[in-house]
Amino acid sequence: MDYWTGLGLKMEYENQHFVTEGYIKAWLDPETPQGAYVWVFSKRRKSIFKKSPRSLFSESDFYTVYDDKGNRILELEHKLKDIEDKFFLLRDNKLKMHKPLSPDDRLTIAMFASSMFARTKFQKEIQIDIWEEFLDVVDKMPEDISNSIKESAEYKQAKSLHKQPMPFNLYNFVNISVPVLYRMNTCIYETNDAPGFITSDNPCLWMDPALIYPSEAETWFGLGSRKLNVILPISPSQCISLMASDFDGYKEIDPEYAKIIEELIISQAQEKIVVNKQIIKENWL
Repeated sequence: MDYWTGLGLKMEYENQHFVTEGYIKAWLDPETPQGAYVWVFSKRRKSIFKKSPRSLFSESDFYTVYDDKGNRILELEHKLKDIEDKFFLLRDNKLKMHKPLSPDDRLTIAMFASSMFARTKFQKEIQIDIWEEFLDVVDKMPEDISNSIKESAEYKQAKSLHKQPMPFNLYNFVNISVPVLYRMNTCIYETNDAPGFITSDNPCLWMDPALIYPSEAETWFGLGSRKLNVILPISPSQCISLMASDFDGYKEIDPEYAKIIEELIISQAQEKIVVNKQIIKENWL
């Protein structure tokens, strides 16, 4: 089944979020002016400041590709918005209310978690580096071989993907990973502790349980691993955990496990951590 269809629509989006604005709004602090700001901790500056979700985690034409005439093609931004809207309805109308999840709900969660992992600036930089390495290898080949490769359609495609890898990367990653995530148990961890769950500019964690439990043997924790654990905070009070053998349903999280998730989010953040209170914890420093 193709989980990513409907390409071809052009829209006038320019400021494109690699961590979606609607997701970050779950961390709005009601005590800020008009309740319109979240608090952002900078790992580099070791300081915290308030920021509007609209102005966080975005770049001009982050996902945009161009046709042969130089026209901007923005269907990826549109498709991501469709995934976001479905998830936000689920979050606000079911997850917050502790309602049972239908198969369609689990598909919505799998789609959202998969795209949140693959759409970040961190992932774009990885993909650019991969294609750059290939182009460098071709450049260093004997001149006749290099020139022959550079005339091929495959090489021209590689150059295009080096320039803008996101549509190709997201399309493939979502279609490959969603069936796996859909079959996992869905646990919604909950906490009432302040400031609750935090998030970041790289919010979706794919991890090996050995990072948490020293007694566990480390494994390759890609899509083929039965120990793969996908963790995604969705608000200060709730965090999704997808895992083959985990509890299924709503569950109050153990404070020590919540602290470990917090530390993992901090370690995987590129630069910015989002919290709903003006708080800096000692371990963040």
